[in-house]
Amino acid sequence: MQGPNVTAVDDPFLVNLFQGVLCLFLLEMGMTACQRLRDLKTAGVPFIASGLIAPNIFALFGIVVAHLYSHALGEPFTLGTYPLFAVLCAAASYIAVPAIQRLAIPEASLTLPLAASLGLTFSYNVTIGIPVYIEIAKAITKAWPVVQHAAGA
Repeated sequence: MQGPNVTAVDDPFLVNLFQGVLCLFLLEMGMTACQRLRDLKTAGVPFIASGLIAPNIFALFGIVVAHLYSHALGEPFTLGTYPLFAVLCAAASYIAVPAIQRLAIPEASLTLPLAASLGLTFSYNVTIGIPVYIEIAKAITKAWPVVQHAAGA
């Protein structure tokens, strides 16, 4: 049984250090993006639309895949599982993608990827997306309930 053991602190030094290093990393990414703010003028409406529409498509896909997996297992997932997986599917990788892009394509501007992932998609997911994903999950699980397998079958 997992329960609270999933979040138990294994190594206090690394756990405490992680938050500080993450803050420094995000600060540095923000400063990098600010140096190229003029690049945002070229983005336009399609850029903003993709940052707000794509998360919904990927979240819906994630909810459906999670529910199909729940059916395959014959075990219903808790309602919270669906929006959690939906946000993971909907989110532009807030940290990994800009860092990897900077290494892979150093001449590319980080402004647009950071603005899309942190400015649009992250903000959308936190304020509007999660409640929407919960309602979608409720509708899907109600319309297509999981039949539990009998114990020992």
